[in-house]
Amino acid sequence: MSNETSQATVVERIPLHWAVAILVALVLPLSLYLGEFNFPLWVAFIVWAEYFTLGGKPETWKMIIPSLPWGVLCGMLWIAFGHFLGGFVGDFIGLVISCFIFITLLVYGLRWSQAWQNGTLAVFNGFTLFLAVYFTGTIPAVGPVGNPYWLILLAGIWTLLHAWFGWFLGWFNVFITFPYEKS
Repeated sequence: MSNETSQATVVERIPLHWAVAILVALVLPLSLYLGEFNFPLWVAFIVWAEYFTLGGKPETWKMIIPSLPWGVLCGMLWIAFGHFLGGFVGDFIGLVISCFIFITLLVYGLRWSQAWQNGTLAVFNGFTLFLAVYFTGTIPAVGPVGNPYWLILLAGIWTLLHAWFGWFLGWFNVFITFPYEKS
């Protein structure tokens, strides 16, 4: 009698390279045909790649989903406080002062949550994706658009929604390979 255990291997019914092309074709209209509400798919695709980098399994939600908001929030607070200080010391100096407060908080705060420690990649992606969405203005023009704090809030919400959508795309991409275990 052998002590060897048989290991099942996962086989994809649709190869991943085709599943990726299918996924992109399915979501591309969300970035092209929704007018001012077009999805910034690059945000979603960055988190989609993060899903695979962190293991390509549904369990990645434990790292990604709770970690993205911390990064987005720190980015929002940095820009908002920098804007506030800019009224007194100029925009650049305001951002520099605010940087030392909120980027320090971003990194220091990682110790407050095991999920954030495990999901450090997602924390920093949340931060940088927020900055990219905010500075490129990749947000719908709704609400009091002349209010800089509204724009910061809207950019944060828009970033977070599309980043979480990116996690879903990672999960869905694996799902549409229709994997099964083969002994």
